[in-house]
Amino acid sequence: MLLFLFLLAVPVFAVDEFQDLAMTHEITRLLLELGVVILAAKAGGALARRIGVPELLGEVTIGILLGPYALGSVGVPGFPDGLVPLSGATFPVSLQLYGFAAVGAVVHVLVVGLESDSGVFARARRRGLSVALGSSILSLIVGALVPIVFFGLPVLDRRVIFFAALSVSTSLGIQARILHASKKIATPEAVAIVSSSLMQDGFAIVFLAIALAVGGIELGRDADASFARTVLPVALLALGILAGGTFLAVKGAPRLSRLFREKVSPNLYAVIVVGVTLLVSALFEAAGVASIIGAYIIGIAFSRTDISDVLAEKTQPISEFFVPILYVVMGMLVDWRVLLDIRILLPGIGFAFLSAGAKIVGSAIPALATGFNKLGALRVGLGTVCRGEVALIIASVGLALGDFSVELFQVMIVMIVFSVALGAPALSLSFKGSRSGTRGSWGELATEETKIDLPNEELADLITDGVLRVADEDGFFVHRLELEGTVYRLRREDSYLTVYRTPTTIRINSRPQDTGIAKTMLYEVIVHVRDRVTRIADVAVPTELRRDVAGGAATGVSLHEHLSPDSVVVPLESTDKEGVIGELVDALYRANRINDRETVIADVLEREATVSTGMERGIAIPHARTAGVTGIAVAVGLSTEGVDFSALDGEPTHLVFLVASAPHDRAPHLQLMAAIAKQMRDDDRLQNALAATAPAELCDAILRSIPAHEKQT
Repeated sequence: MLLFLFLLAVPVFAVDEFQDLAMTHEITRLLLELGVVILAAKAGGALARRIGVPELLGEVTIGILLGPYALGSVGVPGFPDGLVPLSGATFPVSLQLYGFAAVGAVVHVLVVGLESDSGVFARARRRGLSVALGSSILSLIVGALVPIVFFGLPVLDRRVIFFAALSVSTSLGIQARILHASKKIATPEAVAIVSSSLMQDGFAIVFLAIALAVGGIELGRDADASFARTVLPVALLALGILAGGTFLAVKGAPRLSRLFREKVSPNLYAVIVVGVTLLVSALFEAAGVASIIGAYIIGIAFSRTDISDVLAEKTQPISEFFVPILYVVMGMLVDWRVLLDIRILLPGIGFAFLSAGAKIVGSAIPALATGFNKLGALRVGLGTVCRGEVALIIASVGLALGDFSVELFQVMIVMIVFSVALGAPALSLSFKGSRSGTRGSWGELATEETKIDLPNEELADLITDGVLRVADEDGFFVHRLELEGTVYRLRREDSYLTVYRTPTTIRINSRPQDTGIAKTMLYEVIVHVRDRVTRIADVAVPTELRRDVAGGAATGVSLHEHLSPDSVVVPLESTDKEGVIGELVDALYRANRINDRETVIADVLEREATVSTGMERGIAIPHARTAGVTGIAVAVGLSTEGVDFSALDGEPTHLVFLVASAPHDRAPHLQLMAAIAKQMRDDDRLQNALAATAPAELCDAILRSIPAHEKQT
């Protein structure tokens, strides 16, 4: 596949006449880079899942392999310098490719914010702040000591501030991806992790702003005056932008939600929110505050609106496209050769371990003091270990300023990669199982349940569809969650309901103040469905409709795949409908084609009791969707005397086909019935079948193709 793509480029770029098309050449390179990155990221993620590690580690590893320090610089047809050559810019990769990675970080963090539980977030705000302070203080100390001890830098060297800022930083993107994949994003621990990480990344950006403000000042000389004139104003400006942006977003999101509520579709609304996010992120970046901080603030702000679930659903595909690019590009920044250089490897790994220990201890102590148990405190601590986007920004800015040697930059990169290698698997493992991480029930939302049990799945389908329709008509936004069962979340302004659907049960969970809405909605739907079902009983099935069903239609289904002599009965001994159905089910049971004989008989008879399946010309096709079978099962029997199936023409039924298929199996149930009806309209086939005296003979008569010259006139 990749070789084919490269060969496509040869006719264009192998001749001198086209060398002036530099822009076209680079656009083609970018398209190929993105295609290779996305496909390779999916392969690396799938391999990582198979061996039980987070997908992002697989994607980062793929990035290292495809990066400019490895295969990326190997010449290929059309690109003698390699598909991902070493760039002379700030980053080892091209600015265009890194731009896609930056957009990936923004979009992914937006989705994380949208999927955060704002109610739990509000209750965990105090805990998030305490965790952020404890983690930041210890990791700041470790981050400052590493360059002083390992590299002998002066205490007041601004490179020390860069190391301290990197140590304080976390990775909202990595943590959120793990929590999202584990379906733990709304737990109290996850909220504390995300909220504290937001604050810690904010602190790290403030330290970065301080380092930038210091400039070329020698802090050892007139340090107090330098701090007062340059550092303090910039730090206060960054904090002001962070606080002001949060306030404006939280206040503005509900108003924007109401403004567009009745005027645009959810798809367009999602595009508008993504556009707003990109604008706010750009403003934050220009003001010296990381773009992902702005994206997370927008996500949190819109998570407070009733359209948040729909927005999360609509933006998820965008995130799925960009996020793998982000982590592959992260890997591309790593020179694999540094792993062989002890002078870089040991300080980088040591930095990762020391900073991880500081993060865990600094987070766990306040977590234990604010209502988490030991497991919860461990989860919160592990959740702050990974570094990612902000750390890369800090390292790259230091390199761009010219203060860092390449070796110092690579030490930072090793620290970032090893922090992911340490923290990501440990965080994922800590959330295995369902044990609570809190002391008491402060992390739980008070909910009430409205429940109804129904006699069958078909009726449950009607009630569920009715609830969703009524909710939509009443102004609720309906969002189906991608969980193991069928779950819908309904939100309208401050009210939201969660609908859980099992085969024959519907449960609606809501806050106590919304229970009345849930009960009223369910009651009205049941009354409506009951009224409509009662009216259906008065509607006669048109004879012409039954005759058309008997006529069959062209289908792609072959009876050869479903009918064999071991499920054929010749002759049928019973003289009534119930007995014949029992004989055919027994034949399927003896042939190990069904699991539960009684269930299949009951379901087929229940279907037969509504409208008879007796057709014309002596044929009947009793059938049912039933839990007593896996897949699809077909039996056929021949009655010499004939059985009363209330056929369309009033004649006795001689040839009975029984079709049973599983309720949720995508088996061609209706297509198979249509194929039977169509096939048995052939007069010669029907006459041969009625004349059969043994199961194999009847099976052959039904299945064999009859050449035109053999057909009777």
